[in-house]
Amino acid sequence: MDAADELGPGGLVTRIREDLERLLRAGGREVELLCAEALSRGATFMIWEEATRTDRVTAVYTRRERRTRKVGQPSLGFPEAVADLRAHTGEHVLIGYVDDRPQNGFYFQVFLDSEATQVIACLGVRPTARVGRAL
Repeated sequence: MDAADELGPGGLVTRIREDLERLLRAGGREVELLCAEALSRGATFMIWEEATRTDRVTAVYTRRERRTRKVGQPSLGFPEAVADLRAHTGEHVLIGYVDDRPQNGFYFQVFLDSEATQVIACLGVRPTARVGRAL
């Protein structure tokens, strides 16, 4: 569900936003706290309802972390997130995002346990400038 679908005070998405913010703050890492702040300011977010196999997500984000490092894309918490995904013993994770780019912030990727009761990993990336690229 997208933040644009919010039902207002007490509505489902508002409650999910508040729950996600609380879970992120409980983690205490810088990237999680920045993500929680973005949520509190109204950043767009989504959590997919269908869980994905942890091993597949770990493989994908291991490659993305290497690529991000190689191209010099600014990021926060990427190596830690990959390590956290590797350490996760659950078979599945839920994937979500918090998009703070309109406020010149990060695009956060959030990984929750399959019951959405704890944040397994969180990372943030900033868009890179695309100089000289034709539209």
